[in-house]
Amino acid sequence: MPLNWYVGNIKNSDDVCWITATHDSVMNGRVRGQEYLNPITDHFIWATMTIGLNEITDKNIDEWEQRLALAYRVGWLSKPVVWNGNEPDADGKNAHCFEARPLTRADLERHIGLSTNATYESPSEWRKRLVEQLTKEGLREAKHDEKRNEELDAIWQKESIELRDRIRRGEITKEEAAKEVVAV
Repeated sequence: MPLNWYVGNIKNSDDVCWITATHDSVMNGRVRGQEYLNPITDHFIWATMTIGLNEITDKNIDEWEQRLALAYRVGWLSKPVVWNGNEPDADGKNAHCFEARPLTRADLERHIGLSTNATYESPSEWRKRLVEQLTKEGLREAKHDEKRNEELDAIWQKESIELRDRIRRGEITKEEAAKEVVAV
């Protein structure tokens, strides 16, 4: 099912949700004067699926803020790349005019009224999904680490036995062994 969205209920939606290109950009195909969706608005639209909230309202803004913070923390959302207020150089090659930053409460307040057809999840349903996913990811990492640890343990164990045997055979003293530099 496609993600449908509506910004018409946002106060000053023309100013909040749409940006007019101030210059041509070959990289993203924009032409001076062309309107495009504000990256912050776009990020909120797509975040509705991850966050489990299909609209931004006065009543759910605190829940939005909490879920955003958790989603950023666990890596479910990346920070949107937005214009930082610096104009590009005359040749259009200012790499410092955009930056990644998290969405803020002020951004949320400006987007009250945004709605999508994403699935709504209650706070308990969403947190349950979050914990289940983190548990799966944690177990997958633990299994990977366990396998990796077995391989490393085997290497260290082999080196330890070889060194012990060299000391026991009298090929090297403990003091000499302590001074040896092992190339890693």
